[in-house]
Amino acid sequence: MKQKFYFRPVLPAKAFLIMSIALLLVLFSASKLYADHKIDSLKTALKLAKTDTASIKIYGQLGERYTKKSMHDSALIYFTKALELSEKQKSDKFKYLIYNQLGLLFLASGNYSITLEYYFKMLSMLDGESSVGHDTTSLSSKYASLYVQMGTCYFYLENLAKSLEYFQKSLDKVMQKATINPAYKESESQLVLYINMGSVHLSGRAFDKAQANFEKALEMNRPLNNQIYYGVLYNNLGIVYKEKKDFEKAFDYYNQALQIRKSLQDSAGMAQVYNNLGDCYYLTGDYQKSIESLDKALAISRKVRNIRSQMKAANFLSLAHEKVKRYSDALEMHRLYKQLHDSIINTEQIQTSARLELQYHYEKQRKESELKQEIMLARKERKALIYMVIAAAFLFSFIIVMLLNRNQRIKMRQVRLIKESLELEQRNLNLEKQNLLLEKQNLQLELEYRNKELATHVMYLVNKNEFLSSVTEKLLAIRHMLLPENKVVVQEVIREMKSNIDNTVWGEFEVRFQNVHQDFYQKLGEKYPDLTPNETKLCAFLRLNMTTKDISAITFQSLKSIQVARARLRKRMGITRDDNLVTILQQL
Repeated sequence: MKQKFYFRPVLPAKAFLIMSIALLLVLFSASKLYADHKIDSLKTALKLAKTDTASIKIYGQLGERYTKKSMHDSALIYFTKALELSEKQKSDKFKYLIYNQLGLLFLASGNYSITLEYYFKMLSMLDGESSVGHDTTSLSSKYASLYVQMGTCYFYLENLAKSLEYFQKSLDKVMQKATINPAYKESESQLVLYINMGSVHLSGRAFDKAQANFEKALEMNRPLNNQIYYGVLYNNLGIVYKEKKDFEKAFDYYNQALQIRKSLQDSAGMAQVYNNLGDCYYLTGDYQKSIESLDKALAISRKVRNIRSQMKAANFLSLAHEKVKRYSDALEMHRLYKQLHDSIINTEQIQTSARLELQYHYEKQRKESELKQEIMLARKERKALIYMVIAAAFLFSFIIVMLLNRNQRIKMRQVRLIKESLELEQRNLNLEKQNLLLEKQNLQLELEYRNKELATHVMYLVNKNEFLSSVTEKLLAIRHMLLPENKVVVQEVIREMKSNIDNTVWGEFEVRFQNVHQDFYQKLGEKYPDLTPNETKLCAFLRLNMTTKDISAITFQSLKSIQVARARLRKRMGITRDDNLVTILQQL
């Protein structure tokens, strides 16, 4: 009986999904500062440089050359020298470009956290330019480029939410630039960003959102007819439909992607699509076609020396051979997969060592730079302290001489000033007493005047009402003696006169009374809290020393009712017969 071999994929499904995605994380590069010269000629030019500006440019070019040669330590040294000179010159233009190059250096070495530090410094500089109202079109381009770089960095850190956030910010800036400058064609930039955002959604297995972005990019690519973008989009849409189990559409998109990449002679892209086709055939149970596609993927991957693509093909071939019971082939592919996997692990370990070494040099240089700054700051502070001590000594001596010189004169003046001050205080006290007395007299006169004015106005209103009432009563008395045609006229006159009788005397009186005696009601309420509103009104009338008849005319009550009300008020206030009610109210 033959022994069966069972193999499981070593990498998780999400890792294979990420390997299958054709990402187009394009960085909108800023204008190049550095020319492409040989390193030796650049070093010679550096020795001949006569200005700091020339040195900054050459240091930057050397750093870029060493970055391309993957000599990250040397690149870091030259970029750091360029940055130091830029800070010395206080040149934000050069600092921004060097920050960008340092970010790309650390991005290439896998130090994504350090990369983001430089990108945030660049973002702060752009915000500073924006706050002073620089060229909006140029700023929009810089923002768009930087946001894409930051989104790419977050993608590598597997922070998909942040990656999407910055890709969206870049898209907003691209559209803003198109609004400001109608001549700017934003369609291709938008297309790339939609591909990037779709790829991020695909990595996060948000397939509906990924599909929406890819289809939008596909529509935007139709007028451009860019075959590279079509290859990427068809491949990624194939992955989306494969994950949705719609294998018919998945095969359709994979085959379209394959045809385009064949026409472009894109070997790496062809290997990727063959791997995806093999995976799709495997999921549909067509293991023979899966093996055929994966064999092609493995062959092309070997040709282009893409180890990760070879590893994926070998892993799926081991599973497919196992399904058709070719156990020896399955074992061979599994061994190949393990061999490639170990090779990638070793490569990654070497890259990690290089990344850690670069990080160590970065931290070391940063600490050295901070130490230099602290030393320079300490020297400046020491020099400033010496100058301050000398200046303080001279100032102190001068002050002592001046104080001694003026001290005697001050003593002599003090006695005279004290005497004059006492005399002045006495005069001020006398004047204050006179002012207070005058103010009191003025207040009393003003109060009397207002009281008289208030009483006069009230009496005017009372007389007016009495007159109108008297005329009305007389007309009513003679109405029966008038001719019928005159009765209507007289009746209309009576109605108008009645409507003109001022029944709002109390309201107007109360407003004027409060203007004259502002705190009367408050004091009355505090001392006699149980008084009714009518009793409070009566107190106000009595405060003005009004007669019962006047109060009756204002309130439209009989004299007897007013007298009864006054008796009740005295009783409620606890006033005896010997006490004068008006006097008590006027004292409040």
